[in-house]
Amino acid sequence: MTPSKKIKVDVVAPPFSGHLYPLLEMIIPLLNNKKYDIRVYTGIQKKEVAESLGISCKVVLEDYPDAFENIANTPEKTDATILYKQFKKNMKIIPIIIKELEEEFKKRGTDIVIADFVAIPAGIACNNLKIPWITSMPTPFALESKSTTPSYLGGWYPKNNIFYKIRDSIGRFVIRSFKRIVCLAVSKELKTLNFKLYNENGEENIYSPYSILGVGMKELEFRDDFPERFIWIGPCSPSFDKKEYTFTDTSKFKKTVFLSNGTHVLWAKERMIKIAKNLGKSYPDICFIVSSGDYSKKDEEVKKISENVYVYKYIDYETALPRADYVIHHGGAGIMYKVIKHNKPSVIIPHDYDQFDYAVRARIADIAFVADLKSEDSINKAFQDMLNRKEWKNLEKIHNSFNNYPSADILEKEIERLLKGRENNK
Repeated sequence: MTPSKKIKVDVVAPPFSGHLYPLLEMIIPLLNNKKYDIRVYTGIQKKEVAESLGISCKVVLEDYPDAFENIANTPEKTDATILYKQFKKNMKIIPIIIKELEEEFKKRGTDIVIADFVAIPAGIACNNLKIPWITSMPTPFALESKSTTPSYLGGWYPKNNIFYKIRDSIGRFVIRSFKRIVCLAVSKELKTLNFKLYNENGEENIYSPYSILGVGMKELEFRDDFPERFIWIGPCSPSFDKKEYTFTDTSKFKKTVFLSNGTHVLWAKERMIKIAKNLGKSYPDICFIVSSGDYSKKDEEVKKISENVYVYKYIDYETALPRADYVIHHGGAGIMYKVIKHNKPSVIIPHDYDQFDYAVRARIADIAFVADLKSEDSINKAFQDMLNRKEWKNLEKIHNSFNNYPSADILEKEIERLLKGRENNK
């Protein structure tokens, strides 16, 4: 690569805050560096956000604007059947996205790609075009474990005895078997994509063989069996919402509690409001503020449910969290790191996906209490335990480590390393 030529860095992610925003925050420090030419590929829903940051944005699946949401937003909690249906839906659009990306990468002369861990078409396109690529992992434990407690099994706690070692081994086998069965069901489609689930080392091909950046804090992780190319880059907790929100006046209450279950679990929005209403009856001197996470309705007025319960269709975390004393949330990566950033005690009520595993890590780190969504008694107890606790030393400690990761430096070094390796292999 000649010194005068700009390095063309392409970033690929679905149009979801938890996937795209960490990548945007990661690349923002590179924008002022004249040696980089950066472009983002995502859905139409986040084009305005990317361009507001001064980043060139190419819309993916422009003719199918609702494709990503239709797959991600399930009407009920996911299970093996729903996951399979999601995968089948993905298989219909993956070839289209691969073709779009390959055409754009060729036209633009892309040097390197940074792809979110679920942006599978980006990795396939890069492999086809021999472009080095980096995987961004906002859920690091999504990487299959080789010797430790597996994830996505409802939130297993690690235990150091023979019974649990056997349990973990069976769990890892179940996960790999499920993936193999699903891939076998669509083997014809995968063959046309020249895609195999595992490489010769038994590692998943959906992640970069060159570099994987763990978006998160090592302090929260008990696993020690990540691949050698895995690097902790630190937490990303961005907010690109420029709207000024009016926060409900809670000055007459002793404490304020903020509740949210993110954007995706549409089936549980009313449940979170019900939790707030139930707690509101038991604690009349505490104000409960709920966000339903619907960004498209961010301009709607806050709704007063009772004297001490208010519901926003959407309010930005950076507006709500500084004003809250406590937080009740679903255990999504985004809000969990926001809570750490703002040093707020919390109750985690995991709903779906990776949230059970985040709850396990938060509990082991002693930075939150965990409750069962199906048990009102469990929620009430966890909430009371949170109120009763006077000191949160571990939360304070992890909060103080939040900004100790040189994320921009790590990313630049990885870009340089991969491009240098590409030049040496020519």
